[in-house]
Amino acid sequence: MAPRAEHLAVGLLLISLSTAAAESPPAPDMELLEFLGSIETQGSTGKDVLTAIDTGLLPDLPEEPPHE
Repeated sequence: MAPRAEHLAVGLLLISLSTAAAESPPAPDMELLEFLGSIETQGSTGKDVLTAIDTGLLPDLPEEPPHE
């Protein structure tokens, strides 16, 4: 069996690694940031901006749901 000091060192290493991983922010989604930066907002209402975001991010949906 490993000595107690080695167990303690491994435990402290794992704690420090988990703390460092928890503190690092997630990587930004650059495509989303570029898309949002490309939307023209000058002179637009909030509704116009949200419509532009919806149009750019949501898939094209049919006007009416298909009937079975």
